[in-house]
Amino acid sequence: MKGLSLVEGAHRRDFADVVWQIADKRGCDEVAIRYDCGHAIRADVWAPTLAKTREYGVGEAERRRFMQHSLFVMTREPGAPRVQITVPEGLCRLCARGQRQTLIC
Repeated sequence: MKGLSLVEGAHRRDFADVVWQIADKRGCDEVAIRYDCGHAIRADVWAPTLAKTREYGVGEAERRRFMQHSLFVMTREPGAPRVQITVPEGLCRLCARGQRQTLIC
């Protein structure tokens, strides 16, 4: 499992890219678990209502269209759970010593 180097507030991405990465890879760089040993590991983010990214092209306009459709689907029923974030249990997966400290979103 690969550790992340997070510099909070310095790295900004377009919302369309974040939603695309969640749908494509079940996670994104902006959601991570930080441990007291200094490591940070990406959390698993699952949004079952999102469409499959392979149904869209790879261009910027297609990503924007995907984001618009995703927002429509996810806000159709207010109050219903739409996104699940899975935080690994136990110690740090990289050094097996660190305790979970924070969830960064």
